[in-house]
Amino acid sequence: MTTEQGESRETLRTTVGVVLFIVWGALAVIWAYDAIHALVINGDYVPAIKAVATLLLLALLAGMEGLEVGYISHWHKMYPDRTEHALAAWLAARQLFVALIAVANTLLGDRKALAVPFDSQPVTGWKLVAFNLVFTTLLLLWFAQILPKHMAATNTDRYLKLTRPALSPVVEFVRRIGISYPAEITAKAVQNRLGWYAEPTLERAPQRGEDLADAWAALIPEDGRAAQRRPGH
Repeated sequence: MTTEQGESRETLRTTVGVVLFIVWGALAVIWAYDAIHALVINGDYVPAIKAVATLLLLALLAGMEGLEVGYISHWHKMYPDRTEHALAAWLAARQLFVALIAVANTLLGDRKALAVPFDSQPVTGWKLVAFNLVFTTLLLLWFAQILPKHMAATNTDRYLKLTRPALSPVVEFVRRIGISYPAEITAKAVQNRLGWYAEPTLERAPQRGEDLADAWAALIPEDGRAAQRRPGH
């Protein structure tokens, strides 16, 4: 790929990203306006409560997403006596919050109509469905997944210091009571039935010195761990 092609693709990528962000910003204004309008004009507290609950759940999900990166990166540092199986069980238990919050936000976003500034006609029908799909998807993707994972990868110790005391015991409780256990035994049964095992190799591939945290830190190459990986650092 030539330099011109690379620059063209980067320009397209940047343009699409900026347009999406502007569109999402406009949708965010409408989303907040609807909650305020219902509260002030109609005295209806439900949309405002749903909006606050959505943000709180997304904050919880963001904490859990970054915690995943931190635990994968620092597992043996934090728990030198625990096995990879224990890490896998912890990660499986953490997935409960991803599934739970995704479903909860879908339910919270289910409104019959959406008030729009300077328009007497509320948004309903397929337009409301499209609004919820675009707004909630991008909100969750950008701020509850990509952002916290990059932050955790860039400075794992700091992220764990801020989130681990509050969130890790919750995940550990879920693991201990066995919510994820049915999936684990199902995976084992399917694997045995299909013969789903790792392919045999003649020799182990060389360790590249990379992990999930390194990959997410490289999202912004000049920041944090990614910058430290450059020659001369």
